[in-house]
Amino acid sequence: MRRIVSILLLGFTLASCAPQPAPVPTSTPSTTAAPAHAPEIRFALIGEPTDVNAWQLFDASGASYANYALRSEYWPRLYQLVPPEFNFQPQAAEGMPSAVMQDGDGYSAIIKLRADLKWTDETPFTAEDVAFTVNTSLKYELGYDWASYYSIEYLNRAEAVDPQTLKFYFKQKPNVKVWQYGALQGPILQKAFWESRISQASALLPNEQLASDITYSMDYLASVQARVDDLSAQVNALLAKGQENKSLSGDLAKKQEELNYAKNTLNKLLNERAVEIELAHQALFAVDDANEPTLGTWIPAGEKNGVWINEANPAFPFLQPHFDRAVYKTYSDEESAYSAFPKDEVDVVLNLSGVQQQPAAVSSPNNSKRFLVFNPGSQLLAEINFRKALACVMDPNEVGLFPGGFVTTDAWKSAQAAFLCDGLTKEQRIEKATGFLKSAGYRWGQEPNASQAGSNLKLPDGTEFPRITLLSLPADVDANRAEIATYIEQQALHLGIPLEIQSTDLASLHYAVYSSKKYDMAIFGWQLSEYPGYLCDWFGAGGQFENDGSSLQFKCEALMVESDLEAAQSHVFEIQSILTEELPFISLYSELTYDTFQNVQYPFGQVLGGLSALYGAPSYAIPAK
Repeated sequence: MRRIVSILLLGFTLASCAPQPAPVPTSTPSTTAAPAHAPEIRFALIGEPTDVNAWQLFDASGASYANYALRSEYWPRLYQLVPPEFNFQPQAAEGMPSAVMQDGDGYSAIIKLRADLKWTDETPFTAEDVAFTVNTSLKYELGYDWASYYSIEYLNRAEAVDPQTLKFYFKQKPNVKVWQYGALQGPILQKAFWESRISQASALLPNEQLASDITYSMDYLASVQARVDDLSAQVNALLAKGQENKSLSGDLAKKQEELNYAKNTLNKLLNERAVEIELAHQALFAVDDANEPTLGTWIPAGEKNGVWINEANPAFPFLQPHFDRAVYKTYSDEESAYSAFPKDEVDVVLNLSGVQQQPAAVSSPNNSKRFLVFNPGSQLLAEINFRKALACVMDPNEVGLFPGGFVTTDAWKSAQAAFLCDGLTKEQRIEKATGFLKSAGYRWGQEPNASQAGSNLKLPDGTEFPRITLLSLPADVDANRAEIATYIEQQALHLGIPLEIQSTDLASLHYAVYSSKKYDMAIFGWQLSEYPGYLCDWFGAGGQFENDGSSLQFKCEALMVESDLEAAQSHVFEIQSILTEELPFISLYSELTYDTFQNVQYPFGQVLGGLSALYGAPSYAIPAK
C-alpha cells in the first residue's frame, strides 16, 4: 500500500504543478472547443471503505485499498510525483527545497510554501499546518505510511519560521529516500481543526519522567553489562590456565544477577511505554473528524446505500477535473464488480492488483520485476563476457513478455545505460554473443550461428563447460517465470551452454538464493519502489549480491547519503551503466497490470501500475463522449 500512496498525486494534471497558477490570458479568446466535461465518473470499488480519520488512515489499522482510493486526495502534500514519468514536482510548496545543510549537531532545510492555498473552511494553508502534522506524527510515533513519510530515525522536528516558510530539522543527514521521497510527500492536516481535538489523546502519551527512567535504565544496563563482560573475561582467562579465583567468580555471579535485574527493569519500563503509546494511538484514531477542513482536488460528499461520492473542489487553484463528481460504487467481490461493467453501470473497475485480463483491457507494467540472478560466489559464472553472451541472446519480446529494467519510472531511467545488444536482430544477437564468448577464450567443437546450435563448449583452459542449473518456479505457480526459464534454456543450449531448468517452490528458491547459496542461476523477482535505493541494498557494501571488485560500492556509498535529487539521479544513472556493463543480474521482464474502462479516456497510455495504482486517476480522466 505504501508504494501506491507514494505515487498518488492528489489528482493534478501535468500542467498543474507550476508553483503559481497560470495567468489568465488577455488575448482574443480561442475558438478551440472547451475540454469535454461530464457530471460524474463512476468507479466500481472492490471492498468497503471504513470510518477512519486521517491519523488512522495512514497508519496500519486504517490502511486499505478502498480507504485510499476514496480518501487520499483530500489532503495536500508539499511535493508530488507526476505521472506518467513520475517526476518530482512542487505541489503546496513553491519551487524546490533548499539544500540540506549542517546545522549544529544536525542538519536542516528550508521549504517555501505557496501563498494562495486555502482549506475548505476558507482559512489559509500555512507552515503551521505542516509543522503540526510532522511533529504530531513524530510525537505519537505513528507507523506504516506516517513512519515512511516522517522518519523518527532521521527527523527531529519541523518548525514554522513564518506563514510561508518551513524548516525541517534532522538528527542525521537525510538521503533522497528520506527527504524528497519521504517527508516532502507526506499528507498535511489542518492544525486549527486537530490541535485541540487531540489534546486528550496527547495526554495519554508517555511523560518525561518515564522517558528519563528509560534513559537511566539503559545507561545502568550498559554499565552493568560492561562490568559483567570484564569479569567474565578475567574468569575465563584464569580457567584457561587451569586456575580459579572464587572471589572473582562470586563477583561475577552477583553482577550477573544485577544484570538480570537491570534487564527486567528496563523491559518493564519499555512495556509500560508501549502500552501508553498504544492507548494514545487508540484515542487519536477515535477522534471524530466530522466537518474536517480539507485541501485537495476532491471534497468528501458522504455515502448512501453503499455509494460514496467525492465532489470536485471548485476553489482548488489548479486545473479542475473534467467531472463534477467521482462516484464509488462498492462491491463485495471481483465477480460482482466485473459484472457491472458490461451493463454500463460503472466506467472504471478498481482493484488492488488490476482487473482480470480481457480482450479490451489495457496493459501497463507494474513494480513487479523479474531478473536472472547469478550466484555471486560462482567463479564459473563470474566471467562478464559469459554473462554478456547470455544477455545478448535474450529478448523477452520473443516470448510475449514486457521488457523489464533496473528502475521502475522514467524519472530514474538512464538513456545511456542501454545494453549493447539492444536493437539487434536475432541473427545479429547470436553473432554478437558468440563473439563475446570467443573473446574470453571459449571454444566449441561446433561454433553456433543463426541456423545451428553450438556444441562441445570448452572453457578458456580447455576443459569441458560443466552442466549448470537454472532455478525457477513451475508453470502452475508462475506461468511467466516458467516460460522465460524455458526460453533461457533454449537460448543457452543454442550457444552450446549445457543449461537445464530445476523447478522448485518459492520457499526453496528463496532459501537457495538468500541462505544456502547452492545454486548457479535463478529467476528471481521483487516488488520495486519508485526510489531505486534497492540497487544499493542488493549490490552495495553488505548487500546480498555484493561484489568486492565492483565500482558499484563506491557509487552506492555516495547515493546512500545524497540529499540532492539531481545528484542522486546522476548516481543512479551511473549505477545503471555499471549494471549493464558488469551484469550481476540480467533484467528480464516486468509483470503487467490490466485496466478496463469505458466512457472515459486518459492523457497517457501505459502508466506504472496501471490505473489501479492511481485509484482510477479521477482528476486525469476525460469524458470520451
